[in-house]
Amino acid sequence: MAQLHFKHVNKIYPNNVQAVFDFNLDINDKEFVVFVGPSGCGKSTTLRMVAGLEDITSGEIYIDDVLINDVPPKNRNISMVFQNYALYPHMTVFENMAFSLQMRKDLFPVYEISDQEGYDKEVDQIVEEFDKKEEEGVASLKAKKAIKEEIKDFVYRNRLNRQFAISKAREKYQTRVMTYDHDKVAELEKALKQATDEAEKTKLEEEIKAVREVRNMPAFEYRRYTKNEIAEKVVAVAETIGLEQYLKRKPAALSGGQRQRVALGRAIVRNPKVFLMDEPLSNLDAKLRVQMRTEISKIYQNLGVTVIYVTHDQTEAMTMATKIVCMKDGYIQQIGSPKELFNKPTNLFVAGFIGSPSMNFINGKFDGKAFVFDDGDIKINLDKASIDLLKDYVNKELILGVRPENIVFKGDKTRDHLSNTFPLTCDLSELLGHELIAYNYAGNTKLVVKTTAVDEMNTGDVKEYCIDLDRMHFFDKESTNRIG
Repeated sequence: MAQLHFKHVNKIYPNNVQAVFDFNLDINDKEFVVFVGPSGCGKSTTLRMVAGLEDITSGEIYIDDVLINDVPPKNRNISMVFQNYALYPHMTVFENMAFSLQMRKDLFPVYEISDQEGYDKEVDQIVEEFDKKEEEGVASLKAKKAIKEEIKDFVYRNRLNRQFAISKAREKYQTRVMTYDHDKVAELEKALKQATDEAEKTKLEEEIKAVREVRNMPAFEYRRYTKNEIAEKVVAVAETIGLEQYLKRKPAALSGGQRQRVALGRAIVRNPKVFLMDEPLSNLDAKLRVQMRTEISKIYQNLGVTVIYVTHDQTEAMTMATKIVCMKDGYIQQIGSPKELFNKPTNLFVAGFIGSPSMNFINGKFDGKAFVFDDGDIKINLDKASIDLLKDYVNKELILGVRPENIVFKGDKTRDHLSNTFPLTCDLSELLGHELIAYNYAGNTKLVVKTTAVDEMNTGDVKEYCIDLDRMHFFDKESTNRIG
């Protein structure tokens, strides 16, 4: 696969709107990197610059140490999965996945059949075997009153398998074609053209003849993929992503999830250096998004590829990424693993964007021993570690951040060691099956609490809560950066 390097990349559109500011990032081989942020933060623009669909105003992008700023998109060896699938409606699944290979040329080793008679004999046996299988299979399906489409699918798959069996047999009878050193011959021929002395010309001609007689280098040819090579690649990928039974169908006959898998398959079949995915799940319903999230993660693990994935959904980022790049207004806010962004957000924006429900933010002051809410009715006595952390913020305004799951109901026996209780008045509660989300007020401060469904919260209920001191975050009110 590939490594990517972004060096001081900027994007300014013709109307002088700057979408990306000084973007610097290193992506290692086989990393799954997610660009996450709200709409308009520059994540898709950055992805499109990698793809070559947007020009780079300034800065440099490298793939495997090769500068790609001016490399045409078709020569970057990347594949892209779009939000709207971008499938050809008049083509079957097979044809959609095969299209990029049909249009592509590549370098292939050259082989020859060493035993033509033996090969022909085995091919005849394979054809006879699969023809018999097709005849019996069609008869069986008709007896079961299978629909016409099922019979066509069976015949199609059987004939593909026959072709694969023939290709496999060919491997047993083929040998590599060896050739001479073409580079050396080209060098000698160039010298021959420049030579003026007859003796020198004769000597060079003899050298060229001698080099051509020594066939010790494997021969290669630059050509398009054959139909058999395309079929093998497409079927292998279709089996990996669960589409082998749909190869003859057109996109209109597929569900949203199946169409998305076709788009993924089309990207995988090219075996590119980098996979680019631009919000590929946003058009799917909630249940299908969860399923496709899992499938994309499995494909990534099985193939061991380098992926850049763009989304505004922090759940997708947290569950799929090995590295997250959180963006806002064209700037990178934080780069790190999902755990790092969740446990140590660098500023208020990252803290509020990562996590569901969002982190609670409480305005207040540090009086030297406790954090005092702005309305003055609630004090949170701090431990020694927090007091030492905030020693430069005595009597200064700051923001306390605490996640909904770290505000704990006083009766929770698993958190008996927690103190600092304070009352919260429930304004609204949402039961989500296994958990309860309660929207509460402490004076004028709104706090969201996430707890188990065992607890009951009704509008107007007043209950005592406490905060897990080990899970608190403090932010500077002016810079919004995390303290510590």
